[in-house]
Amino acid sequence: MAKIVLLSIIAYLLGSIPNGYIICKKFYRIDITKYGSKNIGMTNVQRVVGNKAAVAVFLLDFAKGFLAVIIGKYFLKSPSLAITLGIMAIIGHDYSLFMPHFKGGKGVATAYGVIGAISVYTGLLSGGVFFLIIFLTRYVSLASIVSVCFFPIFLILFHADKTIILSSLIIVLLVKISHRENIKRLLKGNERKIGEKVEFDKDKN
Repeated sequence: MAKIVLLSIIAYLLGSIPNGYIICKKFYRIDITKYGSKNIGMTNVQRVVGNKAAVAVFLLDFAKGFLAVIIGKYFLKSPSLAITLGIMAIIGHDYSLFMPHFKGGKGVATAYGVIGAISVYTGLLSGGVFFLIIFLTRYVSLASIVSVCFFPIFLILFHADKTIILSSLIIVLLVKISHRENIKRLLKGNERKIGEKVEFDKDKN
């Protein structure tokens, strides 16, 4: 039990690393929390500073979830317990210890890292759903929500353990909670689409 608690804390701290904030501060000299949606995640980084930074943020945030699960598999010898560490990493990303007021990102890239470490095919197929929704609607938020909702469906198709399937439902819930404002804007029809840029002034930082 003590091992699970310790690893859960480590996973949370790993998830709390604010990659989007760090990259924008170090390489672009801006505080990303002052621009666009003020979110530290990939989508807002892409809108404010561009694609290169967004790809870097995605890969690093993905790695947080992936690594948390790999750590769990190695030390706990159980994929069912390992996904719990992945969930802790997502919570850390969403509610970062290292950001004011625990304000983090929305957890999608980290969630993909978690599910990719559990089931590569589920991650790939869900990614396909993501890009299909992007192609059809150009809404990143909608693509994120819908594709993550396919996690448990694909896990069922691949005969995953029931505990893992139930845990994936927690991931779906976390992503929906983090996107609650996006959902409101989608319903009102004023959500930003992919490709819309946000201007920033470095002198404000």
